[in-house]
Amino acid sequence: MVKSDEELLQEYAQGRREAFSELVERHLTGVYSFLLRFVGDAQDAQDISQETFVKAWRAAATYNAKKSSFKTWLLRVARNAAVDHLRRRRNISFSEFEGEHEHLIAETVADPGELPEELLAKAEDAQTVMRALHELPAKYREVLLLYYTNELTFEELGAMLGEPQNTIKSRHRRALIALREALGRDAPKQAK
Repeated sequence: MVKSDEELLQEYAQGRREAFSELVERHLTGVYSFLLRFVGDAQDAQDISQETFVKAWRAAATYNAKKSSFKTWLLRVARNAAVDHLRRRRNISFSEFEGEHEHLIAETVADPGELPEELLAKAEDAQTVMRALHELPAKYREVLLLYYTNELTFEELGAMLGEPQNTIKSRHRRALIALREALGRDAPKQAK
């Protein structure tokens, strides 16, 4: 029988050190995958993954299963570590993570475009998609990555990012529009 994350944390709290190693093995791929796509560099993603699990290990006693799943909590730790890393490394203006009330009209207009799965299926390769993702503002990129690659719900994303669920839905929609535009710019020009 496979133990839940919460059961493993409880065993770890009771002194079974291997329980935390099991959590690391269970979640390492998802955390690394998110971080690689978020920061765009394999070495940085490795470093931040290691930092994430060290921080999670130190803060394991503060985890509250009533507030979020362990996966959501761990991805929040990873996201915060990545943001800190990017601030230190690139001195990025993090005002792009704010200002959610811009372009409200875009949220109310019907979107006749293709679904994200259709866009991704049409993209020639993963590099095209990654280039397009990295053209997006970080706040859009993180929502898409967490929603599609880590399969978090809008509710979990809201809890993780400390934002209302409707804000996350709006950000997701704007991110899809921006991704569609970025993929359109990367598409080869066809002869008329």
